[in-house]
Amino acid sequence: MSDEASRTADGRGASTGELAEPGTSDTEFRFRHEIIDANPPSGRLFICHPTDLTGDGRPDLIVGGMGSTDVDTFVPGLTVERSSIPGYFFKRFETDLFWYENSGWERHEMTDESELRLLGSTLVDFDGDGSEDVVVGQGLGFGDIYWFERPANPRETWTKHLLRSDFEKYHDLAFGDVDNDGEPELVGVSQESETLFYYDVPDDPRRTPWPEETKHVIESGVNLEGLCIVDLDGDGQNELIAGTHVYRQEGDDWERETVVSGWDWTRVAVADLDGDGELEVVFTEGDSPLLGNHPGRVAWFDPPNWEQHTLRDDMYCPHSLQIEDFTGNGLPDIYVSEMGLGVNDDPQHLIFENLGDGTFEEHVIATGVETHEAKAVDMTGDGRLDIVGKSYEPDAHVDIWYNES
Repeated sequence: MSDEASRTADGRGASTGELAEPGTSDTEFRFRHEIIDANPPSGRLFICHPTDLTGDGRPDLIVGGMGSTDVDTFVPGLTVERSSIPGYFFKRFETDLFWYENSGWERHEMTDESELRLLGSTLVDFDGDGSEDVVVGQGLGFGDIYWFERPANPRETWTKHLLRSDFEKYHDLAFGDVDNDGEPELVGVSQESETLFYYDVPDDPRRTPWPEETKHVIESGVNLEGLCIVDLDGDGQNELIAGTHVYRQEGDDWERETVVSGWDWTRVAVADLDGDGELEVVFTEGDSPLLGNHPGRVAWFDPPNWEQHTLRDDMYCPHSLQIEDFTGNGLPDIYVSEMGLGVNDDPQHLIFENLGDGTFEEHVIATGVETHEAKAVDMTGDGRLDIVGKSYEPDAHVDIWYNES
């Protein structure tokens, strides 16, 4: 590969993956940024789930989080650390779970409770009624997992059910058939308890808490980030990707295969990127360099030997990762974007356009507005994938990037 081809599109650092020569593609991406909410009712936003709550065919947006580290008081200019205030005061300050109605972006609070301190989450349909509810786990210092059940009118208060309180700090939750029994399970990672686990859904999911026998520990003593339930090898049985490991159930035991070592705080996505009929795995280091000692990397890994193809190695906390066909040519592209955290004043949104045969061309589609856990979805019904996201901290905002390509 020539020196020119090994440089990223904006000249920031080197990349060792299969990047096309600049100008290989004729694709021009145009995205228009709009602020959905410049002042959401919770700081440190984490949850971001587009889903159609009203039944009008357009995705709405569920958002939530842990609440600001520092909280404004009734005294002008005076802030205090959130953990130093009794929980019952927080109803006056912040709400940790809410949703925005598409379009117009009217905000609806899903609960009138405060001090929920929400972190990992996933969409579920426990009762089989065809509507998606949301399961959320608490963050550092807290141990509850809740199911918020959608009412017939989603603009009303959602019913909160306590599922379990076994661990602490649930960074990621997922819903799918992880043990291949034909029924979906709730899978999670607890970073503080260093546990990878899942729960069988009881016959009555509204029972609270769920029975002890629903709990299953896959592995203890592991600090993981990122979850994906997928039939990775096409044998009809699901595998679990947790962190940078692939877990396969063998009888009552679980076998772990490591895709790559030395990667930190990963996000994960899966697709057949090179057209060989096999699924490849993409990792980004979502919290590097904030929680690591090197910039964040983006790479895809080719089975069965997990050959690494690095696309970027100089990013700031690329905590958003999506694989979707942005061009409509049937090839899966890779979307990645950076956080800001009050440090990175020029965060980037990137699409690695899939040119076929494992070759990608990098496009910088937006700059200057940070995002976290952003999702690619058609929000307008025009057939083009838009991007919705929100910041993490310190400045809370909820955003959409309309695809006008």
